Amino acid sequence: MDTNGSGLTKALLDPLYSAATEPEMWPVFLEKASKILHADKAAILIHAPYNVNTLTCADRGVTVETRLAAERLTTLSPWMVEIQKFHEQGWYCGSPEDHLPMERFRRSKFYVEFFRKYDIEWSAAAVVFRPGGWMQSLHVARSRTGAPFGGSEKELLRELVPHLARVFKVQSAITSLNERNAAGQHALDLMGAACITLDGGGRVLSANRRAEALIADGALLRIKERRLLAARPIDQKILDACLLKACACGAGKSTDPGEGATVLHAAEGRALYVTVLPYHSSWAVMEGHPSAILFLTTPEEQGQGEHRLWQGIFGMSPAECRVAEMMKQGMEVGEISDLLRIKADTVRYYQKCIYRKTGVRGQGSMMRLLTRLPSTSP
Repeated sequence: MDTNGSGLTKALLDPLYSAATEPEMWPVFLEKASKILHADKAAILIHAPYNVNTLTCADRGVTVETRLAAERLTTLSPWMVEIQKFHEQGWYCGSPEDHLPMERFRRSKFYVEFFRKYDIEWSAAAVVFRPGGWMQSLHVARSRTGAPFGGSEKELLRELVPHLARVFKVQSAITSLNERNAAGQHALDLMGAACITLDGGGRVLSANRRAEALIADGALLRIKERRLLAARPIDQKILDACLLKACACGAGKSTDPGEGATVLHAAEGRALYVTVLPYHSSWAVMEGHPSAILFLTTPEEQGQGEHRLWQGIFGMSPAECRVAEMMKQGMEVGEISDLLRIKADTVRYYQKCIYRKTGVRGQGSMMRLLTRLPSTSP
């Protein structure tokens, strides 16, 4: 392939640098890069230190199944082992065959369970190493019917490396600020809710002042080494189950948000309602990526300004809020239909919308979720 040197690199720079402040431009960049490099698939990935985790930030030509498999199986890749050897250099550009005999690579578990299963034969990557061992990369791939990526194509990727490094650095800084404001303090403080943000592993990223005040005495809940600890072991098991599913869902590792709600108790009879919601961010921030939001509510706060909160958190319409309120009270489709004077099919449609927006799968789960949500000023 004749890449025309810096000419094609320049054609990719406009959408690439736009992605620094507009993450929605990544698909545009990947589409152009795929056409120029004749790639069937392309993706922007983040690899955690020592390759213990991989996250897909944007992709083109990749199914959900393929994406989840890549994130799960990268730890098995002998190619990734070779890439990590370039850490001190600060960047890498190349393909598996640059380091490994292809017959050996094809015998690896990674090739069998990922490349072969998802019709990938040839791949190339431009990787930028960040402090702490983090790697951010552009990966492109071709199927078995394609040819290996040639020298001129890898040269184009190499020319992109310094530009990718700048964009990743700028976007990480900007998004970190935006995410922390949106998920950690500013927006949630405006709702008047006590909240804690968690990363994909359930570790605490931040707690606003109201949350800190509610757990200050440690009688119901406390934070130790960035972990949330309930006062009673029986509550801890339920809390951990809620956190595990919500954080995995928010991190894109699962589609199951879990039950999302529990009640913590203290010896003297005090109670604290806990709600954990997956937080799906538009871009992964390496140093503290919010994957879930935990709300804390006292019994006295239940029932204040609920519909406003439902609209703010879940994006429910006023009509959906009315149906959700009746569902929360245990009403069936027929009762809701009669009271609101709408068709039963319309009620069922609203129910589907409510389930989709709240991430729950049935009326019982939704009732538990909505009754545990924090309040806001009326």
